[in-house]
Amino acid sequence: MKLHPRLKAPLALFICLFFVPILGLLTARYMANELEGQFHDSIVFTQRLLSDEDYKQRQLSYASVCSKMEAAGATAETKAVCSPADEVALVDLSSWTLGALGISILFLIYGARWFTGTNRARLSWTFGLVVRAVMLLLAIAVLGQAALFVFSVYTLESTAIHRVHGVLLGTIAVAAIAACWSLLRFTFGLFKSQPMLVKAIALSRDEQPELYAFVDDIANRLNAQSPKNIIAGIEPNFFVTASPINLFGHDRTLTNETLFISLAMMRLFDKREFAAVVGHELGHFRGDDTTYSMRFAPTYARLGKAWTAMSVQSGGAADIARLPAMVMLGTCWNVFASAERTIGRERELLADKAGAEASDSPSLARALVKISTHAVQWGHLTRAHIDQLAEGRTFTNLSTTFEDGCRTALGAMDWKAARDALGSSTQAHPVDTHPPLSQRLDNLGTSLDELDVSDIALPVEASIELVRLPEEIEKQLSVLEAQWLVAIRAVVVPQTE
Repeated sequence: MKLHPRLKAPLALFICLFFVPILGLLTARYMANELEGQFHDSIVFTQRLLSDEDYKQRQLSYASVCSKMEAAGATAETKAVCSPADEVALVDLSSWTLGALGISILFLIYGARWFTGTNRARLSWTFGLVVRAVMLLLAIAVLGQAALFVFSVYTLESTAIHRVHGVLLGTIAVAAIAACWSLLRFTFGLFKSQPMLVKAIALSRDEQPELYAFVDDIANRLNAQSPKNIIAGIEPNFFVTASPINLFGHDRTLTNETLFISLAMMRLFDKREFAAVVGHELGHFRGDDTTYSMRFAPTYARLGKAWTAMSVQSGGAADIARLPAMVMLGTCWNVFASAERTIGRERELLADKAGAEASDSPSLARALVKISTHAVQWGHLTRAHIDQLAEGRTFTNLSTTFEDGCRTALGAMDWKAARDALGSSTQAHPVDTHPPLSQRLDNLGTSLDELDVSDIALPVEASIELVRLPEEIEKQLSVLEAQWLVAIRAVVVPQTE
């Protein structure tokens, strides 16, 4: 019988939270029955103190006798005789406690999701606390479940089959400790901002006065926070963040608000299109979006990393210990993912309104279509760059190479076919969910049907003119990109004498 897909996740969640507590309860019952049998046989058959009929009439039991003995006053002899009963009680209590802990984690996740709804302010302030609490409780649950599981299996195997799989149980115990440590490390790591690693070069205000003045003017008109830092890269993307940033290849961490701009895309935008894109990004630094960008989005991204790290499978017994953590982190991620998608899309549409305010709706529409159309060229260029590096060569300026590739692609483009595919495309972003392009254009009062291939042609005067000495920066970024590809082992550069 094949399980319905919708039942798989709840079943996995139930098993991960309550299988071990139920196993513990069954183990406690098994231990109690074994002790009761031994006590009965000792009284009736070994010591012959009572007949079987008298034993039953007096309703004697090992647990009741120990309870009366301990009530009368615990002695060393009493403790020795009744220590197995205490062990049963401890296993029973541990099982109920772990079951209650699992229910508490579920209540915390789903209760918080119900409380926050799709309210950005509530989600921003609540999510971080909930994730930290869940991961802390989860660390305790993982360690407790592993201890109870190992004890239960050891007890059942030693008494039932008189054989214990020590290596298996030891591996599970060690893996549980490792999983617990990882959860605690991620939990306390959430209390401090983890820098985002970005392939980019910082542009100083002194060296780029025209660019900073252009961006500051947009921020003032939008009544938004002006970025403290502007960093430039080549890949076709734009984003803002208030989290710390580490620049790849540089021993430097940037703090406060940072705007990432793509020099390659600036070669494809005119100034009004560039202003619209910058306005969209700075729209995230006004109103409730500022708190959301600083609190929810970074924590949500870190939760995803924790889930990914916990989901790495080794194919051995260690996976059993990590399973509850993996499933619960996935549940927490998925429960809040619906809110993130709803809010993320709403805030992107609001940010598009800010982009239109900073320039105009047609300019933002053209910019969005250009990004969606030409982003694929970056993938082609990256693969070509890898091939070049593998042969010991490299591109001097990836940005101008990207521009040439886009110009060539436009000349050979079947606009009708491309337009049909563009509607469902979404823009890549480090932390946020973007709505489909068709929805964003509709929000701007236009559609793909109203645009022609000439609307995404390369401009005569590109916005790259706002950057002082762009070719020098682009060449540095091209070297940085090559170093990145080597660092992530995407390519091995041949050794030269």
